[in-house]
Amino acid sequence: MRSRYFIFIGLMVFLHPGCKDGLFSNKATDPVVAKVGDQYLFKSKLEELVHEGTSTTDSAAIVDGYIQNWIVENLMVREADKNVAADINLNKLVEEYRSSLLVYNYEKKLIDTRLDTLISNAEKVAFYEKNKAQYLLSHPVLKCIIAKVPAKSNDIKNIHNALGKSDLTEAMFLIKDKAVYHHIDTAMYMTIEDVVSLVPTNMIDPEKIAAGRVYQEKYKDFEYFVKILKYYDENKIPPFDYIDAKITKTILSERKITLLKNYRQQLYENGIANKDFEIF
Repeated sequence: MRSRYFIFIGLMVFLHPGCKDGLFSNKATDPVVAKVGDQYLFKSKLEELVHEGTSTTDSAAIVDGYIQNWIVENLMVREADKNVAADINLNKLVEEYRSSLLVYNYEKKLIDTRLDTLISNAEKVAFYEKNKAQYLLSHPVLKCIIAKVPAKSNDIKNIHNALGKSDLTEAMFLIKDKAVYHHIDTAMYMTIEDVVSLVPTNMIDPEKIAAGRVYQEKYKDFEYFVKILKYYDENKIPPFDYIDAKITKTILSERKITLLKNYRQQLYENGIANKDFEIF
């Protein structure tokens, strides 16, 4: 604690804007700030830590924290160096890690510059027809319309009747005009839990949900409506639009694998042609 106090006081002087040799000095000299064994922390390493406008107290705290962390880290490295098994080939590990980083970043560059990311709808539909059994639903999903309308509205009956029709134009118009809350995104899939959370308790019986059904219930000062547009039970094949994004992701993933596989094969064949390697 005492040593931290003196570090803090020293940094206050070190960082003070009136100090002739402050932290941001452009002089060629680079004073040592801390030392652990034969490892040195120089003042230049601290320059990027403190930004303009930071108070002297905050600056000192930031720099002090960095120094303490640097000391602990280097003490840990020194201790590890003394205790790690002697048979570990650090140079080999470093080289393998370097090679992995190089290959990873080069493959990323290849993907960024050469991968065809355009996927036609026809290709996605063909993939869906071939692989849809792999995407069985783990839970029911549905599309629906939800409306919460003041119970005193004169259009309660009209809304109910309009929701019962196959053409929902009138229902949409009435709901937009009369509802204090509505969900009318007919392209969005929801879970049963999503729907239940928006309507009165026990209004929806999960065991009796069916496409085309209209639910209506009064609760306090409001009339609630739910029209089920589409319903897909668990363990059933989902509709194409529900897994559209997953299909796109899978196709791109397969293209990446193919791209890199073909590139490696071409690289090998070029190596043979150019006599870039020998097998003994």
